[in-house]
Amino acid sequence: MTYTSASPPRSSSAASPPSPLSPLARLMRMVAPEGYLYEDAHYLACEVDLDPRAARRFVPFPLTMGRAPTATIFAAFFPKNTFGSVYREAGIFFHVRHGFRRVIFCPWMIVDDDVALITGRELLGYPKKLGEIDWSFEGDRIHGVASRRGAELITMRGTVGAKVASAPPVLGRPHRNVRGPMGLAVPKLLAFTPHEVPIEVREAKLTLTLGGSERDPLHEMGLGAVRRSLLHRVNLGGRTLPLPLHPVSPLWHMKQWLFRAL
Repeated sequence: MTYTSASPPRSSSAASPPSPLSPLARLMRMVAPEGYLYEDAHYLACEVDLDPRAARRFVPFPLTMGRAPTATIFAAFFPKNTFGSVYREAGIFFHVRHGFRRVIFCPWMIVDDDVALITGRELLGYPKKLGEIDWSFEGDRIHGVASRRGAELITMRGTVGAKVASAPPVLGRPHRNVRGPMGLAVPKLLAFTPHEVPIEVREAKLTLTLGGSERDPLHEMGLGAVRRSLLHRVNLGGRTLPLPLHPVSPLWHMKQWLFRAL
C-alpha cells in the first residue's frame, strides 16, 4: 500500500530557520518548562510504617526520623514528558524532618529508561538505577511489579475504587536528596519542591509484597505495615532548579555509594 500527500504551495520567500537554543536554554526548557514537566503521571503508592532504628543508616545528617516515621512505597508510569520518554519507575520515600520542617528523602529508586535515570540522578540527586518494572492498569485492576537483577523487589496487585476528594500530595512535598560523586568533591544536600497538580486520586485495595537482595536491601530498611494505598494521577512541573544547602558527610556518602552504584 502506498501513501501520498500533496505538496504544499511554494512560498515566494523561504522561511528563516529558528535560532538554535543555547545548551542552558535547552536544559531549562526540559527540566523547568513553562508548562508541565510530566502530564498524567500515575503513582500507585502505599503509605507504610517505618522502623526508625533500621531506616536511620540510610538517612544523612542533618535529617532526622522524627515521631511516627512513615514511608511511601510506589510504582509509577509516565506516559508524557518534556524529554520524550515513556517509562516506568519504582521507589521509596522516607518522611523525615529537616530542622522543624517535614520533608521527604529518597533512599532507593529504579527506572527503566536511561534518560530519566541520568536526569533524575545527576540533576536532582535521586539514587536511580536501571531495573525492570511491569505496569498494568485495565478497568479497576492494577498492578506494578519492580525487579532488578533477577530479584523481585516490590509487588503491588489489586483494584482501584472510589475517588478521593482531598488527598495529600504524592510528590509535591519538600524534597531533600544528596548529590555528589566519589572522590574529593564534597556531597551536598539538595532542596526542591516539585509542583504537583492533581488530576484524580482514587482509593486502592492492594496486596503489597516486598523483597530484597544484597544489591537492593529493601528488606533492611524497616518498612512495615500498610496504612493506606492510593492511585494518584497528576501533572508535575519543575519551576526551579534544586538548591544546594550544605555538605553531607563524605563517610555517609561513601557507605551509601556502593548501595547506590551496584
